[in-house]
Amino acid sequence: MERNTFEAMLEAADGVERNGNEYSVAEGYSLRVYLGEPGQAMEVSEVAALLLHSAFCEATSREHHSVYFVEYSSLHGLCVRPPAGSGGRRAGFS
Repeated sequence: MERNTFEAMLEAADGVERNGNEYSVAEGYSLRVYLGEPGQAMEVSEVAALLLHSAFCEATSREHHSVYFVEYSSLHGLCVRPPAGSGGRRAGFS
């Protein structure tokens, strides 16, 4: 993936806020980043912040208390989950 594609995905994601080259995840939201190739991706869960550099990004994980340094070419996708209870009603459930 290219940096501009990754930035566009982050801009479109609910619960992700931008401040310059840094993106933070709003309270209650859960962000996961997928690294690798389709079918062989590794998940970095509970990402709290992303800092975009020209050739790579830093992904800080709350769950692992770690910072991952990743080339954009290794990024495969991301997933954002809203806070529990904010999804509205679903068919078959009250």
